[in-house]
Amino acid sequence: MNQMLIRGSLLDTALVVSALSFGAQPEHSVSWYEYCKNLVIQLKQSLAEGDYAESEIEQISYAQCALLDEAALKFLKGADRDVWEMEPLQVHFFQTYNAGDVLCNRIEELSKSPSPNPRLAEAYLSIMNLGFRGRYVLDEAEADRWREQLAKFVPVELSVDKTSDGYFFFIDKKGTPIKNSIRVNPTWVFIGCTFFAVCVYLIFNYYLDNLAQSLQIKA
Repeated sequence: MNQMLIRGSLLDTALVVSALSFGAQPEHSVSWYEYCKNLVIQLKQSLAEGDYAESEIEQISYAQCALLDEAALKFLKGADRDVWEMEPLQVHFFQTYNAGDVLCNRIEELSKSPSPNPRLAEAYLSIMNLGFRGRYVLDEAEADRWREQLAKFVPVELSVDKTSDGYFFFIDKKGTPIKNSIRVNPTWVFIGCTFFAVCVYLIFNYYLDNLAQSLQIKA
């Protein structure tokens, strides 16, 4: 089983969260909500094909819903937020309203377990690195503490390191953090991030326009 499957399967989710954090707003609220619902379904299918246990799939999917709900309710505005708030993904798939607390509880329970599941550890670490905070939203130090705990249970071949800015990065075979092995010019970082944000925004809106048109045709 390729342990990279979780991060690979979360790529589209990461793009959605990144787009929202950069200020992108969907032109079609319902179509965008449906797209995110499909992301949850696709992740479940991807993990099932990777021979993940049903309990693992449900817990990872729940974490994905918690991340998407938190990002949507934090960054969406007006009618877009109203559509999401009517039925968050956690409600649609799991009939719960308190994923922010439940997922934090699961992270802590996993970290305290005598034999923590490395697949869940990698998934939870990925979700936190993508921005999920739950009840840690006002205590970044507490969030960092639990991320450090989760990182201890990620398999050696996927080992991570923590740099001075508080985030985890993959390390190469020599044990050198990838970020630290590259000299970065802050100006180019800003230009690169701006360019990335614009590209994500344009692609995101183009996709939503096409999705809305296809839904109208089917209707």
